[in-house]
Amino acid sequence: MARENSIKLNISPFGLVLLVTLTSLILSVLSGNSKEYSLLERIVTSLQYWRLGFFGLLDFTLQMMMVLVFGYCLAVFKPVHAVLKRIAHVPKNQLQAVFLTALITCLSGLINWGFGLIVGAVLARFMAISLEEQRLPSNPVLLASAGYLGMAVWHGGLSGSAPLKVAETDHFLVNSLGVIPVSETIFSGFNIFVTGGLVVVFLAVLLLFSIIDKSNYMVLKANPLQPISPGSIWGSGSFVGLIILILCLVTAFNADSVWAVVNLNFVIFILFGFALIAYRALDQFTEAVGSGIKSSVDIFIQFPFYAGILGIMTSSGLILKASAFVLTSTPVEMIPYFALGSAALVNLLIPSGGGQWAIQGPILAETALSLNLPLGKMVMLFSYGDQISNLLQPFWALPLLAITGVSARSLFKYCFWLFVAGITFLSLSIFLFF
Repeated sequence: MARENSIKLNISPFGLVLLVTLTSLILSVLSGNSKEYSLLERIVTSLQYWRLGFFGLLDFTLQMMMVLVFGYCLAVFKPVHAVLKRIAHVPKNQLQAVFLTALITCLSGLINWGFGLIVGAVLARFMAISLEEQRLPSNPVLLASAGYLGMAVWHGGLSGSAPLKVAETDHFLVNSLGVIPVSETIFSGFNIFVTGGLVVVFLAVLLLFSIIDKSNYMVLKANPLQPISPGSIWGSGSFVGLIILILCLVTAFNADSVWAVVNLNFVIFILFGFALIAYRALDQFTEAVGSGIKSSVDIFIQFPFYAGILGIMTSSGLILKASAFVLTSTPVEMIPYFALGSAALVNLLIPSGGGQWAIQGPILAETALSLNLPLGKMVMLFSYGDQISNLLQPFWALPLLAITGVSARSLFKYCFWLFVAGITFLSLSIFLFF
């Protein structure tokens, strides 16, 4: 019995996406017209839906991989590590260390979720070591919780996959949603207030824990990330990166509006340029990219299955049926809360903002259009729900656990209350400003 429970608890993210795929296939078969088609015909048709959709998100897959890889490259950049070490010696007590770790992690996560994830983990580790060297009480688990907060605010930042995707002129929902510029999502007053408020709420909760928890924890054994040095001289990588950044500036300058050019590809292009300039030489840049690609394996494997699920749901009419169900079973005033809560719940099964948007986005889009709800705000509500339940989802915490040496169970002790505070604030924001 114990072994069976262990297997259930340790199911991999890839196993989860296979389970969701199977569930989608079963729903598609059951939703077919049994009078006109036999069971075998409905099974074959549903599998064809899956096959036709399997490669429908190849561009999105590569985009998500590049966002993570280039963010990772900047995080393992040796000068970044040197700066983090110096910052770690600034705090003179645990409260200051937790506050600074959380603040820097949130800001890093808003710049890029991959960058924030690694920077937060490394900074939490350095802070724990610094406090130990100064013979000061420290709680590495609380510091690790602070170092994970980038994943709880990232979707409202510059690498938010859903708002950046819908800003593209050819995104997969353009026929229904049209193009939604980032001025209505990431850079809207609504998002600036909500994301900024969320950071403040997280800081307040962590400061409260720092005051209450006076325990002196010993620093745990961990596996620090090995930083990668830049080239000794300015090489061809620097010049290529500079050209990329100049092209970005020219593109933004010639556009009718700056917000009109800011989309997922534009952000990736900027990250590419910065990474090339930082590493100077192509050899060091390639080494950093190779290290980062290892962290993107799950995206590479799982996204085609997300695309297959989207193919099933679209071709079988399940999206329209799900939207109709939401419309008939949920009061209009509760739809925004549904968008937030359902995104948080689905994220526990699909631990990828991009993959989750591919599946859940069409349903929310149909619902918002039917009720004439503000599309930009609906995209952001999905984003908030997706990011907040990362605090309960151990998938993205794996690099942090390895670097800090804390366990998932001990991390959950603090992340659970951060989640409660965050979801409460988000719900209140919907009530006041949606």
